[in-house]
Amino acid sequence: MNWLTENSLHKTYIGLVLLSALFSCEDPSRLGIDLIGNNDDLGVLYTEIPLTSEVVLLDSINTTSRGTMMTGNHTDNDFGNLEVQSYIRVVPPGVAPDIPESVVSADSIRMNLRFNYYFGQSPVTHYLRVHELSEQIDTERIYYSFDSTKFIPTSLVDSSFTVSDQDTLLSLNLDALNDRLFQAMLGYQPDSAGAAEFLENFNGLTLISGANSNAVLGFNSQFSDSQLTLYYTTNDTVVNTIDFGFSSYYNRITPDYTGTELEGIQLLEDFSPISGNTYLQTGAGLVPKVNFDAFYDFIDNDTTGSVVINQALIVMDELRGLDGTINPPETMSFYYTDENNQLVMVGIENLMVPATIQTDQVYITTTRNNLDPFNTSLRSVRAELDTANIDYRPEITLFIQFMADGAFDRSATDKVLSMPFSFVETPTTVQEIGRNVDRFIVTPDNLRLEIFYTRLK
Repeated sequence: MNWLTENSLHKTYIGLVLLSALFSCEDPSRLGIDLIGNNDDLGVLYTEIPLTSEVVLLDSINTTSRGTMMTGNHTDNDFGNLEVQSYIRVVPPGVAPDIPESVVSADSIRMNLRFNYYFGQSPVTHYLRVHELSEQIDTERIYYSFDSTKFIPTSLVDSSFTVSDQDTLLSLNLDALNDRLFQAMLGYQPDSAGAAEFLENFNGLTLISGANSNAVLGFNSQFSDSQLTLYYTTNDTVVNTIDFGFSSYYNRITPDYTGTELEGIQLLEDFSPISGNTYLQTGAGLVPKVNFDAFYDFIDNDTTGSVVINQALIVMDELRGLDGTINPPETMSFYYTDENNQLVMVGIENLMVPATIQTDQVYITTTRNNLDPFNTSLRSVRAELDTANIDYRPEITLFIQFMADGAFDRSATDKVLSMPFSFVETPTTVQEIGRNVDRFIVTPDNLRLEIFYTRLK
């Protein structure tokens, strides 16, 4: 590597730190101490640097077929009101049903939904309406959290039921669709023409929860028993079924922060809550913007000019705004942003991805003359949730070392958006953030850098 300074001690100890970043399993408090021993010229020190943050409300959150169809409402003092609706495209069966001529009607039809997500009070009485869409969902476009599709005002079913985070399947009676779907299956052929005719006459469904539900329910559209099932009887006793699947869908997610300290936040503008707290609410697009200025102040006030970072962790702990069914994201990464709070995109045309803070392994293989903070690698630093302590402690040692050395442009790397990580990204959106409505709150005392470093005494 040729990015080291000319100071020989600096060279020696940065090299040792690089090795420890790859191979060390030592307790962080020991990193570098055993290497130095009784050296009177060097000291291994520890510091905690409080980090400040703002909150940014992103727009254009992609919620199209993200893995969970959601519906619900939730209200509390921290985040205000959250309303979620799902719009679902229903597709005909892949095989032609064999309906005898003697059968002239269906017995019933049920909508079955397999749970894969729960957010809010548990148990709770949930109020749910199912409406038929009056226009089609376009499978060629991306739908965002602010989109909606027109639906018929009269509901197909208006139900209330007790639900908890232990439930596995929701089953609703949609007998209002009996005649239409049964007639659509008479003579149906599972070819492109047959499918097109079905979709032309049946646009799909929307799930709308009542305002007093106080829970958001999520369902897996791809699970085998998430479907519409039409029942009809032959020979007076034999029950037959026809299954209709769910294809494209999206979720409309509408936050309302009225009455909270987030009231007044505007799209893509930095917002500083009075408390200094930072907030994350995934599907709503509310994300922390972490500021590294305090670390630069620490480096600028060091007079030796020979700081070697042994280990650096960015810590978010003592997370608030949670309970047994309200959880923080499992994994996050740190995304570079421009002055307009748009993600910095890197790569080549049609293969653009958001730029993130990279792992130590990526930086180790980089020379100083070829050092690019906006690396195109997808080896992003992952902030993994510690489910025992409910905190995040990702290691960003070499990123901090390069910041200390002045190898990065401060104005380009001093602020990052902390958001759920997704391996597959699109040119304009981060997919994972639209998957659910996970959240947390971090108080000012619980967002910091923890650094073990070596410097001249």
